[in-house]
Order: sequence, then structure tokens, then C-alpha cells
Amino acid sequence: MKRTGWLLVVVTLSLLVCSSVTAHDQKEYTVILGSEGATPSSIDAGILVETDSIFFRNHDSRENATHRILIDADSDGSFDSIDDIYTDWMYTSCELNETGHKVDESCNTSATVLLAPENGLLPGNISMIHQVKYYEQVTNTPFYAVFSIDDHSQQNSVGPQGPHTHTETQDSESLLRGVVVITAGVSILLASLLISPRSDD
Repeated sequence: MKRTGWLLVVVTLSLLVCSSVTAHDQKEYTVILGSEGATPSSIDAGILVETDSIFFRNHDSRENATHRILIDADSDGSFDSIDDIYTDWMYTSCELNETGHKVDESCNTSATVLLAPENGLLPGNISMIHQVKYYEQVTNTPFYAVFSIDDHSQQNSVGPQGPHTHTETQDSESLLRGVVVITAGVSILLASLLISPRSDD
């Protein structure tokens, strides 16, 4: 009975470690907003999944050029519905005081958009508008991002990666895989020792 109990403990620990490896690591994908437009100009399928984020940053070198993103969250073709999302205007820089804090707390140079149902966004093609205001002139450029459900069965397929893609725990993935291999080996060894009958002296 004791051998069976130990075996169950070892198998359970192995499954817990394996599940930590297959869990999706949240990713933040950076989009640079400049005088020539957004880089990249859109985000194709195969890069982002649920719970990933898009990090928009204003790098426009022109003075007084501000940017923002409008999102058609309900996919009705309009960007001013009650369920739609828009970021604050993003400036190239914000004035800081002598302590390094922003003089105007409402000033922002970047914005992050979470791709998740709790943010009103469902998997699929999300239509957006990259809006630029330069003095009194406002321009609108279409932008889209495609994200899919977090399907672990497709994790081994490699999709195209953008030039500014970050993963929060990318470096730990190989370590976790190593832990799984070691844990599996130890589990097999312990199972064989616990199950094999002891010789009586």
C-alpha cells in the first residue's frame, strides 16, 4: 500500500511540472508608431494568442505629433460604438520634474492593449485605426491584428515572428523542459525501485 502511495505522489508531481511547461507564456508584441506609420503595419495570424498584449509606442520624431489607436471591438465596422476601445493620445516624450516624475500625469508615450475576452476582444481579426494628430491635421490609417485561442496542441508549430516580439519567460522554457525530462527519469527509477520486490535475507 505504501509503494502505491509513493508511486501516485511521484506521478502527480511529474504531471504538475509538465503542465507548467505547456502553459502559455504571456507575450508583449511591440508596435512602433512613427512619422511614416506603424512598424509593423499590421500583425498577421500565427503570432499572437489570447492573453497576449500589443505594446504601442510613439517614436515620432516630429514635435507635437501625437498618436492613438482606435479598436473596433464589436466588429460592427464603426469605431465609436459603446463597446469599442481607444487608447489615450501618445506623445513622443513627457516633461519630467526634478525628481523624475511626470509633470502632467495624463501624459503618456505608450499604451498596452490586452487581447482577451475580459477586455472585450474575441479571437479573430481585430480592425483598428492608427490615428495621428500633427498640429491641426488628423490622419487615419487602417491597422489590424489577428490573434487565436490559446490552443496548446498547436504549440509545437512555429509561426512567423515579428521583429519586436518579446516573451516574458522565454529563457525559462528550456529550463522547464529539462526539469520535465529529469523528473520523468527520476519517476521511472523510483517506480521501479518501489514496485520491485525486496529480497529477504
